[in-house]
Amino acid sequence: MREQLLIAFMFLLVFVLAGMWGVQHLNREEKLLLLQLEKQELQIKQIRSLSSEWEQVRRTPTAPVMPQALSSFVENIARTLEIQDNLQLNVLTNVQAGIEGVKVGLDRLKLDHLLSMLYQLENHRPVLRTSHLSISISPGNRQVRASFQVHKQHGG
Repeated sequence: MREQLLIAFMFLLVFVLAGMWGVQHLNREEKLLLLQLEKQELQIKQIRSLSSEWEQVRRTPTAPVMPQALSSFVENIARTLEIQDNLQLNVLTNVQAGIEGVKVGLDRLKLDHLLSMLYQLENHRPVLRTSHLSISISPGNRQVRASFQVHKQHGG
């Protein structure tokens, strides 16, 4: 009888110890899961914040668009530099959608005037893009002939 009581007590002790170990293990698992949950809740808040920020950025126009026609803008620059008589403009038709382009030709021009014109085009806001610059020098009279393309983004 005493041996059976001792065996029952040992089983009970092993069962209680196993139960305590199981509860501790479950508590550790619960703490880990709660930490993961907090991290994921923080990530969700960050994602929501970034999502609303993205919506604001998406709705706001990122770059202003020049309302004036590109050819008249280039003509106005030439007029201010007093080189409108040296100017020839051709509207480019083979440009991608949403872009307007002109080919600018300048003849019998002082280099300073060319540099002033390029400077005004390159430093204009909203941004204009110049490309395909070609310069040749007229022998003897210290004048240049230049051609290049100017592109701008369409409004709307």
